[in-house]
Amino acid sequence: MQPTPLWSESNQTSTDPETELSLGGTISRIVFHNDQTGWTVLNVEIAEDADATAVGVMLAPTSGESVRLTGTWQTHQRYGRQFRFTTYELLRPTTGEGIKRYLSGPLVEGIGPKLAEALVEKFGDRTLTILDEAPERLQEVSGIGPQRAEALTTSWQRHRQMHGVMIFLRQHGIGAALATRIYNRYGPQAVELIEQQPYRLAREIRGIGFATADNIARSVGIPRDDPQRRQAALLHVLAGASDNGHFFLPRGELLRRAAHLLGLDEQLLELSLGELEAQEEVQIDSSDEQVAVYLPEMLAAERDVARRLSAVADDFAQAAPERGQIEQWLERRTSLGELPLTEEQQDALKKALRSGLSVITGGPGTGKTTIIRALAEACASLGRRVALASPTGRAAKRLEQMTGREASTIHRLLSYDPYQHRFRHGPGHPLPVDTLVVDEASMLDVLLARDLLQALAPGTQLVLIGDADQLPSVGPGNLLRDLVESGAVSVCHLTTIHRQQAGSLLVQNAHRINRGEGPYLPTGKQWQGEDCVFVEEEDPENAGRRVVKMVAEKLPKLDFSPDDIQVITPLHRGPIGVRALNAALQEQLNPPQPTRAQVKRGETVFRTGDRVLQTVNNYDKSVYNGDIGRIAAIDVEGEVLRVGFDQGEVGYEVNELDELELAYALTIHKSQGSEYPAVVIVIHSSHYIMLQRNLLYTALTRAEQMACLVGNRRGIYKAINTASERRRYTRLQQRLRGELTEQDA
Repeated sequence: MQPTPLWSESNQTSTDPETELSLGGTISRIVFHNDQTGWTVLNVEIAEDADATAVGVMLAPTSGESVRLTGTWQTHQRYGRQFRFTTYELLRPTTGEGIKRYLSGPLVEGIGPKLAEALVEKFGDRTLTILDEAPERLQEVSGIGPQRAEALTTSWQRHRQMHGVMIFLRQHGIGAALATRIYNRYGPQAVELIEQQPYRLAREIRGIGFATADNIARSVGIPRDDPQRRQAALLHVLAGASDNGHFFLPRGELLRRAAHLLGLDEQLLELSLGELEAQEEVQIDSSDEQVAVYLPEMLAAERDVARRLSAVADDFAQAAPERGQIEQWLERRTSLGELPLTEEQQDALKKALRSGLSVITGGPGTGKTTIIRALAEACASLGRRVALASPTGRAAKRLEQMTGREASTIHRLLSYDPYQHRFRHGPGHPLPVDTLVVDEASMLDVLLARDLLQALAPGTQLVLIGDADQLPSVGPGNLLRDLVESGAVSVCHLTTIHRQQAGSLLVQNAHRINRGEGPYLPTGKQWQGEDCVFVEEEDPENAGRRVVKMVAEKLPKLDFSPDDIQVITPLHRGPIGVRALNAALQEQLNPPQPTRAQVKRGETVFRTGDRVLQTVNNYDKSVYNGDIGRIAAIDVEGEVLRVGFDQGEVGYEVNELDELELAYALTIHKSQGSEYPAVVIVIHSSHYIMLQRNLLYTALTRAEQMACLVGNRRGIYKAINTASERRRYTRLQQRLRGELTEQDA
């Protein structure tokens, strides 16, 4: 029988699945509950002999609890009609029968059906009041002595604290998913902590920023001129700078940004910065003319990486092969009929083999993969254990295919231990390798480089290979460029475009753009089958439609399936940003169907078959920022959806879906380190703020066989003529050159 819902405001049903309604009832059965994420499947008794299935996030649900849920009715292809709730309110039972069921569940340890019946028989509908206000009276019930009464009281109080925290958080506008994270982090002390130090939420709880913490602070009565608000703003600005690639901010810039955020005078923030320094929550480095303000962990990381890079460069001297050994290997290689290395490639190979730390950099078609293959062969011939790695899964897979040797992501090479919450390889347990080659090193940020360097045994050789002219890493720093420009390590620049690539318009245009020259972009009838084409469209809305048509119709006619094609664009927002393009491409390539399950998180709808991007490192799941997979299944019981990645399937619950984004379209930054058979590049003057030469250069070099640019010429030439990069604040170069006085971190 189809259940008839009892609405709190009216008893009328709605046929609109998106209309939010209120559903009241009593939890009759907990089908599934995850303690960590709060994801819950409930049977709710909403009328006599009528139950409904409800799914959503709830903290510690208990059979017998009365609830009021707010959400929408949805029909699941496997489980049928369900009420998906977004908020909930717990209502205490008021009748003896309701209280009996309430206490019979797992709510209070030690109370089962028999004891619950005895309590209700003794105290009636005042049972819960007795537990709250006079727990000593529990001993009036036969079979409850002092010790048992104390245990029951403790369990009951823990339950009250938990739900008290949830009520408090809901009153301050925090939804169930975030509230679950907060309670899991702080436990019963959450209310006290939030009332006294609400700004800690912005630093310690993923999904809460300064603005949310600031609103909570207002609601709990913390004044706008409170010193902790000023300190929190300074720390927020520094953390945001790290997210944007900086290791520090100059003192003046930090004060200006924080003053603008708060609407306060910079002089007030000077005092707060001094307080943070005294509390060791920031560190100020005045080792040159510019006063730099660091978060302590960022300064420690920068110093540690500089020291370890210098050590790698210095410790290899005794293990370096003799020149004669290298020459003999090159002669044997030639005698076996291998493709001869050019003089430039031989020079790069010899430098790398004889250096503890070396960098090989060059643009597309200059033979970097050939060098990696030859380097691995030479090391094996010389009796050295060699490992190949790359920052992303796609890059590692491509490296493996191109070299015929096993390759790994850096994260998997270091082997994360989910029980110890750290990498297995590190100080005291180094990697069992003699030579480590890292490809796509422009993507390697300084924090991951620190973990990698800590895992190298003394005397291990490190070779970094990449294109220093590409965009810097998403994470902090500009490691490859800093190493190249420091003059402190061996660097070889590959410049010769090899014969097999010389005829490629794609490769030629990439080098033209990198030199600041205009590319040759055939369009319309001019196009004669080249591997680079331009679709000119001034109107952004029309450009978005042209992108979808290119992916769904035009490129498939050239034997590129939609799975071979990646759309990349500079920005998230706007009609030709990532969000709009993902929605349009999803509608075209993976539209809703009765047999295709879907789940909504925020504004994003995820469907079975969707291509998705992992946006944060999740060490417990062994998936990392930038990994791309495909949704294999969606299920409301247990894990909400399963995603197939190269390393296998991974489950996600509803509270974890903010780690995923649709990946039909990516930002150019997110595409870095990966190559795709065909790439559709959006480049338009409406993205003016992002247009730079290295952005367009990076975008074009993502294509293996075909690049289609969609946009206008003004956008292309704005990018080419903007060669100056946004500076990243880091002192790694100076530290590598020994120009700064180092201190113990």
